[in-house]
Amino acid sequence: MKTLLVNCYKEKSESKIPFYLDMCRPYSEVVVVRAAELKPNFNLKGIDAVVFSGSQWMLSEQEPPITLIDFVRALKLPTLGICFGHQLLGRAFGADVKKGAVFVEQDEIIKVTAEWDVFRGLFPETTMRESHQEFVTPESVMEIGWEIGAVSDSCPVEAMRHPELPLFGVQFHPERSGENGKRLFENFFLKVVQK
Repeated sequence: MKTLLVNCYKEKSESKIPFYLDMCRPYSEVVVVRAAELKPNFNLKGIDAVVFSGSQWMLSEQEPPITLIDFVRALKLPTLGICFGHQLLGRAFGADVKKGAVFVEQDEIIKVTAEWDVFRGLFPETTMRESHQEFVTPESVMEIGWEIGAVSDSCPVEAMRHPELPLFGVQFHPERSGENGKRLFENFFLKVVQK
């Protein structure tokens, strides 16, 4: 199996990407690419899954390049968007991303409201690491027809998925959430990608 790990970080990615690699490598060979390199015709031959990292990018302040949006819209492969990657998935399909009043940096209880395969063993509540100020609005997620699968006290859309394609987004950071994060990655690779 081969996974395309999209490095979306604007800075300090050398200290952040290793966490994603540690979570993906038990299940897959990993190819890392910068988000700026992605275009709609990017060659995905031999790629089985895509993971989008977090980022310092604020989508409420600056839109991503149209080439990146077009790449995301064309995805049919199992995809996991994390934090910024989650917001990017939503934005690419028309959801709104808003800036919250405070920066959330803490471990938080995630209330899982959908028994998706990616949450196997984590339902109905799990603790995950948060590190964000922006969030996808629930009204816009429903308007674009995506499903909401988890919420928390600080965020109304902790997880969402496309109704037909294997595209998942999580606002929290499973790559920095210990055993619970490992379980989510295991579920993604073994129950979504290899399904």
